[in-house]
Parts: sequence; C-alpha cells; structure tokens
Amino acid sequence: MNRKRNKTTVIFVNKNQNSSKPIQVPTAYVIHWKKYIFGLFSLFLILVASIFYLIRSNANIELVNNKLEVALLKSKDKLSVIDTSSLKKHYQSIDKKLLTINKYLKARGLKPIFTGNEGGEESDEVLSSEEISEFYDNYLSKITYNVAYTPMGYPHLGTITSGYGHRENPFTGENVETHKGLDIRASYGDLVKSTANGKVIFAGKRGGYGNCIVIKHGNGFETYYGHLSKILVKEGENVVAGNNIGKVGSTGRSTGPHLHYEVHQNGKVVNPRSFLTL
Repeated sequence: MNRKRNKTTVIFVNKNQNSSKPIQVPTAYVIHWKKYIFGLFSLFLILVASIFYLIRSNANIELVNNKLEVALLKSKDKLSVIDTSSLKKHYQSIDKKLLTINKYLKARGLKPIFTGNEGGEESDEVLSSEEISEFYDNYLSKITYNVAYTPMGYPHLGTITSGYGHRENPFTGENVETHKGLDIRASYGDLVKSTANGKVIFAGKRGGYGNCIVIKHGNGFETYYGHLSKILVKEGENVVAGNNIGKVGSTGRSTGPHLHYEVHQNGKVVNPRSFLTL
C-alpha cells in the first residue's frame, strides 16, 4: 500500500506583497533543507576540487615533458662535443695511416681510394659518429678488396735467379733477350701459391712457358706461373691468395727446375718486383 507523501505549500511573495503561484514540495525537503543544501554544497566542492586536480596533473605532465626535452637536448649536445673533438682527433690519426696505404697502392698502379683532404685536419664539417663509422667501413672494405685481389708477395719463397728486363740468352749466352718476369729458384716438386684472389683463366701447356697457369685478379691484374711440373687447378676455378695451384718443374723453355713468375696489368707486362713486398 503506497503511502502518500506529505507536501507543503510554498508561496513566494515579492516586495510588493503580491503572491505568485504557490508551489507544493515534499514536506521532508522543507524539514531537512539544511541537509540538502549541505549535500549540494559538498558536491560542488568535490567538482571544484576534481577540476583543480586535473589542471595540476596536466601541469605536472607538461613539466616532466619539458624536463625530458631539456635532457635530450643536453644529451645531443654532449654527443656533438664527442663528434667534433675526440672522434675527430681519432679519425685524423687514422686518415694519416690510410694515406700512407694509398701511396703503396698508387706505387702498384692502383687508383688511390681516399679522396678527402689530407687527413681532414682543415675540415670544419661536423660529422656524426655513424657517418664517420660508415665512411671508414666503406674505405677499409675497398682496401681489403685491393689487398685480396692485387698480386702481392712471392708465389714461392726463394732466391731470384733472373730478373725482369733484358738479359743474356740463358741457352747460348751470345745475344740479349727480354725477360718478362722473374725466375725464382726452387726444387723440383715445390709448391707454388697464388699471390692474390682470382679466377684461373688458363691451365695447361703454353709454348715456352711449358705447363702454365694464368690467373685473372681484380684491378686489371693477371699473373703467370710457368715451367710447372704439375698443375693443381682447373680453368674457371676460383682461387684465394695462398692457395696451392701447382708444383715447380722444368717444362717448356727451361734450363732446370725453377718457377717463372709474371705480373700483367691491363694487358701490359709489369715488373713483379714492385709487388713482392709492401
């Protein structure tokens, strides 16, 4: 059974004592009006406090972001100092060594790789550590290629008995002939090694060379190994510097066991002595 709620009639009177339309409200509102007013006021305070809290939280977040940005800027500044001072000193020292290597490459008919200024001492360009690292990585890769594919060292470690150029005919001793390579003393059957990475483009008998191997390398180089007693590689085979490719003999136009070694560059015969050591 629903109980009727008691109501109280409220009449608002203006200053002229003219009454307006009466309004009926629950009697409980009138009796406990202080509680209701206090509740509304409390709710208002809670809303205001929430608004201030959110505003302050956003301000704190913004302050933290600003501090992070400042820290990142300082960090970048420190990296810039490293790039332009400590690292620069290190790579200038490396540049000098690389320029020395370039002189040896040039002496062997190779185009120098390093094209920067003399060690970069006069350069004010600011480079990042990544740029410097990439530069030297590429540069050293090119040097590695040149070292690997340029004939260097002895194909057989022995005394040179006949050099490059003009010499007396070893058979008659009467006239002068042109010797295109080096004759290296060796015992019959001694191993012969490739002086650089490359591809075997000839392996067989070749006139006065007797049993001969021709290897094509990089930068226009080819090497010839003559008078062999045995050939250990085949045409089309890839070889690495130091690989055993044959054995010393006395085949072809030869007066005794030895190795005939030639270096060609861009189709022209060059003096192998320039390539025996750095």
